Amino acid sequence: MAAIAAGMVVPVQARLNGELSHRLDDGIAAAAISFSGGLVLLTILAVFSPKLRGALRTLGSAARDGRLPRRYLLAGVLGGTFALAQSTAALVTGIAVFTVSAIAGQTLGGLIVDARGIGGGLRRRPGAARLAGAAVILAAAVVSALPRFADTPAPATIILPSLAAIAAGFLLGVQQALNGASTAASGSPLAATWLNFCVGAVFLIVAWGVKTLVRGTSGQSLPTSWWLYLGGLCGVVFIGASAFLVRRIGVLLLSMASIAGQLASSIALDFLVPTGGQSPSALTFLGALLTFAAVWIASRRPRGTTGRQ
Repeated sequence: MAAIAAGMVVPVQARLNGELSHRLDDGIAAAAISFSGGLVLLTILAVFSPKLRGALRTLGSAARDGRLPRRYLLAGVLGGTFALAQSTAALVTGIAVFTVSAIAGQTLGGLIVDARGIGGGLRRRPGAARLAGAAVILAAAVVSALPRFADTPAPATIILPSLAAIAAGFLLGVQQALNGASTAASGSPLAATWLNFCVGAVFLIVAWGVKTLVRGTSGQSLPTSWWLYLGGLCGVVFIGASAFLVRRIGVLLLSMASIAGQLASSIALDFLVPTGGQSPSALTFLGALLTFAAVWIASRRPRGTTGRQ
């Protein structure tokens, strides 16, 4: 349930960042602002929290003495890569195809990361329940997106962007595993989250700087509506919760539960704050129900087992 609740903030973040991107006419700038906002919030928290500062020092010590591989510290780049894909590939494929592709990547990533124990987590072999749950959630993603496939451009033009979305979804699963390792090393999911936002913000600011040098700026000024800058707070909630939960339930189940939360939240947003004058269709509801069924299937333990899978 906690993973489902964490996933529910993702559509809110996407709606906020999408509106910010629209007003700035620059998706990379919006992603950089979102990550930077999350970093500022966590840094303010660290200033007033001796426990968090201690966890950050412990995290640094773990990296220096080899208890935490230093490459794990770059997990924020993977999160930044997903944000970049949202702001670029989705513009070509459309939201429906991008979402299905990213979910496929997340599901594949969850299966592989869990099976190989990437990030030092417990190896979870993809048994029948997990494989069945993964298949159901892929079907749910396609079903929920069917009403919007009519807006998709010609298939030949979206092959490469769709592959990029699959890769970004896969990397998101790897990022969650690495953040779980950082949480275990520091003893605090907030320390792992701060590191994630720090590295991700630097990565996106550099990417925005390169884009600006090559193509120039959009010329749009920063909007004055304060609520547009809450995307970073949503990211802090999601990444922090994921870092806390990933070692407990595994990347695959975390991704699937998060997807269920995302679909439920998306439907609620479409009712409360609709965009484009469209309401959720019956297929969208069916897709959401299938995702909850997939989480239930994947979380079931074979008879005669206790905790390890």
